[in-house]
Amino acid sequence: MPIMDSPTNSSINDKKRKKLSPFLLIRLIGIALFSYILTTVDLNSMWENLKGVKTDYLVYGIIFQLFLLFLKAFRWHILNSGSKNTQKIFRSLGEFFESYAIGVITPGRMGEMIKAGHAKEKNKIMETGIRVLVERGFDLGIFVVLAGIALSITFQEKAAWLISILFILAGMVVLAMAFIFMRSAKATLIIQKVLNSLPFLKLKVNLSFQKRSGGVQMAVILLSLASNFSYFISCYFLALGLNFDQGFLFISGAVAIAGLLNMLPVTVMGLGTREGTFLILFKPLAEPLILALSGLVFLVAQIGGGLVSLLLGQVFLSMSSTRKQDK
Repeated sequence: MPIMDSPTNSSINDKKRKKLSPFLLIRLIGIALFSYILTTVDLNSMWENLKGVKTDYLVYGIIFQLFLLFLKAFRWHILNSGSKNTQKIFRSLGEFFESYAIGVITPGRMGEMIKAGHAKEKNKIMETGIRVLVERGFDLGIFVVLAGIALSITFQEKAAWLISILFILAGMVVLAMAFIFMRSAKATLIIQKVLNSLPFLKLKVNLSFQKRSGGVQMAVILLSLASNFSYFISCYFLALGLNFDQGFLFISGAVAIAGLLNMLPVTVMGLGTREGTFLILFKPLAEPLILALSGLVFLVAQIGGGLVSLLLGQVFLSMSSTRKQDK
C-alpha cells in the first residue's frame, strides 16, 4: 500500500516548499546584495563629503528622508486594505520597508517583486501587482513632471523646451493612468483579460477590484505628493548644507532627472548615472562640490534609507508574525 503523508509530514513538506519559493530566494539575494554593497562602499570618500556639510542641514535632510519612508509605507497600507487591524498594519509596513530596501540597491527596482511575493496566491499576486502599478505610477508621474519643468528652466534651447513639454505631458499621462488603475474596475478587468489571453503564461486569473472611497483615493494622492516632495526637500537641504545657491525647483528638477535615469536597469544603485547627470546640470559649479552632493544623496537617501528600511522591514514582519500567532 502507498504510504500516506501524515499531517506532520505534510506540514514539513509545505515548509520545504515555502523555503524553495522563488520570492523567498529573491528576498534572500536582495538582502545579501545589500549587505555586500555596504561592505564595498568607500567610507573614506563618504566621510570627506560629510565633513564639508553643515550639520543642521544634514539633520533636516535625514528627517525628511524618514518622513518619505513612513509616508510611502502608510500609502502602501492604504492601497492594500487600510485595515485598522494591528497585525495587518505591521504586515503592510514590513512588506513596504523590505521591498524598498531591496529596490534601492537593485537595477530596475526589482524590490517591487517582493510585495507580490508576500501575496503567495496567484490571484493575490496579480492584484498586488496592480497596486504596485498605482504606487509606482504616482511616484514616476511626479518625477517625470518635475524633470520636464527642470529641463525648461535649465536649458533655454528650443529643443529643450519641446522635450520638457513632452516630459510634462508624459508625466501627466502616467499620473492619470495610476489614478485610473486605483479607481476603475474596468481597468482591472482589462488587465485580467490581457493576462488570461497570453498563451505562454496560462494564468487563468480572476482578479477582484478593490473599491476605494473618495477619501481613500484623496489620501493616496496626498501621501504621494507629500512623500515625493519630502524627498526633494531632503535633497534641497543636503545641497544647502554644501552651500549650493540654486533654488529649490532647480535642485529638485536635477534630482528628478537623475532619479529617472536611476530607475533604468543600467547600474546598481544608480552609481555613475547620478554623478553624470549632476555634472551636466550643475556644470558651472566645481566638480568636487557636485560630486559631494551626489555622494550625500547616495549616502543619505540610498545607503541610509535602504539600511533603515531593511531593519524596519524585518522588525515589522516579525511583529506581524507574532501578532498572528497570538490570535
